[in-house]
Amino acid sequence: MPVAITERVSIDYDEAGEGFPLFLIGGLGFGRWGWFRQVPALSRHFRVVTFDVKRERVLRDGVGDLASDVVALMDYLGVGKAHVLGASLGGFVAQELALLRPDLVERLVLISTSYGGRGRETMSPSALMDMLGWGSFTPEGSVRRGLEGATSEKYRSERPDEFEEIVHSRLADSPSPSAYFDQMQAGASFDISGSVEDITAPALVVHGGEDRFVPPANAAALAENLPEAKLRVLDEAGHLVFIERFADVNREIVGFLKPRKSRPPEAEEKGTFEEILAGCAGVVSRTGKRLSSLVRPGG
Repeated sequence: MPVAITERVSIDYDEAGEGFPLFLIGGLGFGRWGWFRQVPALSRHFRVVTFDVKRERVLRDGVGDLASDVVALMDYLGVGKAHVLGASLGGFVAQELALLRPDLVERLVLISTSYGGRGRETMSPSALMDMLGWGSFTPEGSVRRGLEGATSEKYRSERPDEFEEIVHSRLADSPSPSAYFDQMQAGASFDISGSVEDITAPALVVHGGEDRFVPPANAAALAENLPEAKLRVLDEAGHLVFIERFADVNREIVGFLKPRKSRPPEAEEKGTFEEILAGCAGVVSRTGKRLSSLVRPGG
């Protein structure tokens, strides 16, 4: 369902499940389809909200503008407080939201992210080139190189079909070059190293042990500087740890956000990319749309 925020900004969103609200904020270049491994599992416990922001203006306040978009959507949905989960750039947005509007954030889950700035360990030049797809002469080559850099060799060798589906979905739902550049600039300028300790919401920090885009040392620094945080580093996973090690990540999320005594035994989501999306399609969202719209641009 499209939501008009201003004349130049709208948000497409979907909801699934019931219970306490949980907002999922994606990373650079990823639409809400990227949560295909989270929505089926997390919607058994929470009212899960995924969204894409459509804008026709530059981000004058960088990540602050992206956080304001989340506030606008929460207000539109009548949500006074929620758990907030952000991955990569989405983790920056989640932290900014927790600083600007602590009244809206119950708990934070920060995946494959940092507090910005130089951090404890910078990205290597080769990792940066992979992320940007430098040297590729086609959009597919650029996207493929970036996703190869974002995942472990183990994942690509064990689930090659799913990896190809992710490449296809990323190409089918790519942001415009200007929107991608604006978000990249917003992420590059984000730095709350001096104020991260002011975040009051309890946080779970999840990271892949082979993350080349945000070296794991930065996750450790983030967890150390947050007043109340738990750190979980998962081996044999890269930047897309929430896809590569989805079952472990989902269990960590539910265990952190929901008391064990109040939740049923967790079942592991299994199946191919297409089977998982087919399962999502069987979950009718509160907006009356089906979650298959997660993979349709502008759904």
